[in-house]
Amino acid sequence: MNIQEEKAEVIKRFKEVRDLSLIRAVKNLLDFGLSKQRSEDEALEASIDKGLKESSLGKVIPHEQVMKEIRARYKA
Repeated sequence: MNIQEEKAEVIKRFKEVRDLSLIRAVKNLLDFGLSKQRSEDEALEASIDKGLKESSLGKVIPHEQVMKEIRARYKA
């Protein structure tokens, strides 16, 4: 099942729920999960922005050098 099918199934089943405590618990779980997801998205975006800025300033290491260091470290 893909993510859209999973969401549709959850929504379908959730519409049948009549227990207010369960509804509130699911709502709290969604609030927590979405907040965590937003924080992770913001951290990823900040990391990408930092990398792009460093790249534009010429603060980069050539791929060949990185691979050489990795091979030496892990004897790959």
